[in-house]
Amino acid sequence: MTSPTRVRVVLLSPSARVLLIKYRNVGPSGQPRPCWTLAGGGREDGETIEQAAVREIAEETGMAEVRLGPVVWYGEDSHRSGDWKVVFKEHFILAFAATEAIDRSGWTDHERREILETRWWSVEELRMSNDAVYPFELAAYLEPLLAGDYPAGILMLPKI
Repeated sequence: MTSPTRVRVVLLSPSARVLLIKYRNVGPSGQPRPCWTLAGGGREDGETIEQAAVREIAEETGMAEVRLGPVVWYGEDSHRSGDWKVVFKEHFILAFAATEAIDRSGWTDHERREILETRWWSVEELRMSNDAVYPFELAAYLEPLLAGDYPAGILMLPKI
C-alpha cells in the first residue's frame, strides 16, 4: 500500500459551519463510492502543514485569506480509497473563513471532474446525514472545536 502525506482543513465559517467537498471517488474497479470530506489534499515536497492548508484552501475555495488555528487531529484512512490500496495519512488543521462564498474558477480539470459538490454543514446536519462523511463521527469531533475547546496535543483519530 502507498502512504501519501496529506493535509485536511477543518474550515469553519462565521456561521459555525464546516466546509465539506463531495468527491466522485471511483477506484480501479470502476465502482462509484461518492463521499464527503474536508477540504485539502497532498502536501508538496518541503511544504509545511500550514503552507499546504493555505494552498489547498485557495485552490478549492478561491479564498486567499483565512485565519489558521492549530493542527487538531491526525488520522490514517484506507477505507475511503477502497480498492486503490492507499492509506491516507492526514493532519487536520483548524481554519476560519471570513465568508461562505466559494469561487470554483481556479479549479483544475481534475477537480472539475472529481468534485461533485461543495457544501457548508452544521453539526446537526452532519448528525442527520446518511451520506459517507470522512472522518467518521465528524460531528462529535467538531463540537469541542466550535466551543473553542482545542485538544492539548494532536488527537489521534481511530484508524479506518
